[in-house]
This record gives sequence, C-alpha cells and structure tokens, in this order.
Amino acid sequence: MKPILSAIVITKNEEKNIKRCLSGLLWCDEIIVVDSGSTDNTLEIAKGFTDRIYVENWKGYGPQKQSALEKARGEWVFSIDADEVVTEALSEEIKKTVSDTTRAGFYIPRKNFYKDKWLRHGGQYPDYVLRLFRRGSGRFSPSMVHEKVIIDGPCGRLKEPLLHYTFQDLSSLIDKINKYSSLSAKELFQAGRRCGALSPFMHFLSFFIRDYILRLGFLDGIEGFNVAFVKALGIYLKYAKLRDMTK
Repeated sequence: MKPILSAIVITKNEEKNIKRCLSGLLWCDEIIVVDSGSTDNTLEIAKGFTDRIYVENWKGYGPQKQSALEKARGEWVFSIDADEVVTEALSEEIKKTVSDTTRAGFYIPRKNFYKDKWLRHGGQYPDYVLRLFRRGSGRFSPSMVHEKVIIDGPCGRLKEPLLHYTFQDLSSLIDKINKYSSLSAKELFQAGRRCGALSPFMHFLSFFIRDYILRLGFLDGIEGFNVAFVKALGIYLKYAKLRDMTK
C-alpha cells in the first residue's frame, strides 16, 4: 500500500539523540534519514528503525531537508529534527488529523527544554513550527540555516506539543550558536547585506531585552538567563562576523 505519512529527519553525529527521536516515529508508514557524514554511531542506531537511510554531502539546512522530502512517498510528510521527540498524544492527534482534513499543513506547538527543564517563557513556548504538510503542497526554503517550510494552501494548528531537547548544556548551546552564526553571516553577506560598527551590539541588546525582559525569560531562572544571553550572543556574533566579511 502507498504510505500515508512519511517522517523525514536529517542527521550528523546525533548518537545522543537519534534513538529517542526515531523511537517516537514507529507509528509512521516510513522513516527517511538523510545523513551528512556521521562519524559516531548515528547510522548504526538508525538502521534499527529504518532501511531508508541516505548519506549525502552537506548542502545547508534547507537543501538537505528538501533532499529528504524528495525521497518521501507518503501523501503527508512530518519533518522532525534529531533532538525532537513525538509523544504518544501527538502521534494520535496527527493520525486523526491527516485522515480527515482539507488543509495543506499544520503548525505544531513545541516545548523547548534546557536539560530536563521545560522553558515556559522568553518566547520558548508555544513556539509553533510548521512540520506536518501534504507532500505536494510544501517545500523547504533554500536557506543555509533557519530554513522554513513554504506551503501552498491553508494551514491549521495542532494542540499536542512536540518535545525539543535543544539545550543540553551551556557548552553545546555555545557550539550551536557559533555554528549557526557563521552560516547566517555568510548567507547575509551573499545576499548583499552589510554591517556597521554598532550594529552587532545593538542587535544583541534588543534581542536580549526582548526575550529576557519583555517575554519574561527571567521567570525561567538561571536557565532562562543562559538561553536568552547565549541566543543574543549568537545574534551579536552573526553581525560581528558579517562585519568581518565586509571589512
């Protein structure tokens, strides 16, 4: 029978996360993994859940996910990151939704965690992301980082949240924002954007004030401060690196 729902995930060195992620996808009709050269046990773990595994050179987040999408055969596609987990309640809602809807896609609320603490403030919840869509109605933007799904048609919202274990510790958080800021700066530079001397600091300040104060990130304690500060630092680095490229 033709698959109804395909789950797609891109990976590289995700041995700490991939088993938890794929274990929550066994209800899907097919699971597609596109790896970009893992040197740990990511692929060995993934083989325990699916035989639809592909190894490809890294092309950027948008193109890499688009490549995974093009391998899907289901009427519906569910895009998930390796550090995310589908709960049983969310899987039941998805199955019920795709069997009876005329919409082209659905936004899903996301619970972001710092280690095991759910971050309820600072813009971290409900953090809606568009992850479920009809295969013929959606495509990924060609962005190198912060890609998004472009949908042709009306979208709805689900109620059950996706779990996102993105902030494992401060060191991994800093590594991630350093990587993302480099990709973002390169993308801005290629688009013709330039940066003044004060721009990195002003972007840092406005981002931190927005998330930590205006969005009440301080209510999440030291974890809320760490996330708001390091994410604002990522914004600073993005524009500082763009300025370096400009100079």
